[in-house]
Amino acid sequence: MIIATMCYELFNQPTAVCRKFTRQSWAKALELARLHGWRPKGTRPPLEYDFRVLSADWNGTYLTNDGQIVRAEDAFSLAFALERSLDKISDMHGKTDWSSPFWITDEFPEWLSPVEIATLEEELEDGLLDIMRTPPHEFFAGAEKHKLVELIRFCRLGSFTIL
Repeated sequence: MIIATMCYELFNQPTAVCRKFTRQSWAKALELARLHGWRPKGTRPPLEYDFRVLSADWNGTYLTNDGQIVRAEDAFSLAFALERSLDKISDMHGKTDWSSPFWITDEFPEWLSPVEIATLEEELEDGLLDIMRTPPHEFFAGAEKHKLVELIRFCRLGSFTIL
C-alpha cells in the first residue's frame, strides 16, 4: 500500500507565485509562528464554499487545503513572527535541549480549533504526522531552515490561498 504525503500549495494570485510545503512543515511553521507572537486571524472560506449545501459555518482553519484564503494582514503577521524565530533556530541539525515551553507535550496547542485538532488526531492515527513531539525550533534546524526563509518571503507577498 502506498501512502501519498499530502502537501499544501500556497498560491499568491496577484504574483502567480506558488510554494509547496509538506503538511508537517506547514503545521510546524504555524506552531513556530504562534510561539513567536503570531495571532491567527482565521482564514476566509474558499470562494466556492457553499454554506447551504454543507450546512456549516467556515471555521477559519489553516490545516486543510480547501482553497481557503489567508488575508494579507495575517500573512504579513505570520512572516514577521517567523522572522523573529530565525535567530533561535540552529543552522546545524541535531537534538537541542528545549526545556522552555516551546512545544506540545501530550496536548495540542490551545489555539487550534476543534476541527483542526480532529484533523491532527486523524493524521496521528494514520501515522502520517509523526513530528508533533518535535519542537518547531528543532524541526527547522539545519537544512530545513531555508524552508522558513522561503515561507517568510512568500508571506510578504500578501494574501494567499491554501490549496
